[in-house]
Amino acid sequence: MNQEFHEGNMMWIVLSVISFISAIIFAFVGPNLLHYMFFSYGDIIVIQTPVISNILFGIFGVLLSLFFFMMYKIGKGYKITGFVVLIVSIPILVLSVTNYSVLREEKILHNSLFSVTSTEYQWSDIESAVLLRQNDDFDYETLVLNMNDGEDLPFLRNGYVISAFPKIDGMLQANGVIFTSQERE
Repeated sequence: MNQEFHEGNMMWIVLSVISFISAIIFAFVGPNLLHYMFFSYGDIIVIQTPVISNILFGIFGVLLSLFFFMMYKIGKGYKITGFVVLIVSIPILVLSVTNYSVLREEKILHNSLFSVTSTEYQWSDIESAVLLRQNDDFDYETLVLNMNDGEDLPFLRNGYVISAFPKIDGMLQANGVIFTSQERE
């Protein structure tokens, strides 16, 4: 009987298949769920996870599945390759879950893709706000908050942000910022 097909070794194939299927499913919601778990408390207005985070999370899942498959194969070269794949997948996971923007009543948190720490802003740090209208190329509006350090924080005005928009507008007005509306370029 082939050594690759014994019961203990087949566990790696099962883990590989489960992680691959999970990667496909969780690529759509994984980082979003983690951000909601980390940041959902009383004064939350909006949590926005960029699409690149979901893509990176899916890549992590596929690499994890590849690691399990490499552990299934017999041979030292496969095992070493598997561990290299696992080591490469960990920074991808970290990048996927540390990329977010959070609007709270108390403050604004933003962490860009390659940033090690998040930047914390107060609502008074907003210099201006622009609502970019939807058009034929974009079927959503985008609220861009221009911060006093030059950072532009875009928030897509879709489902969740639409319901929170009156609160965001109120927070802006309370800090002397009136958003303007303009066409996209």
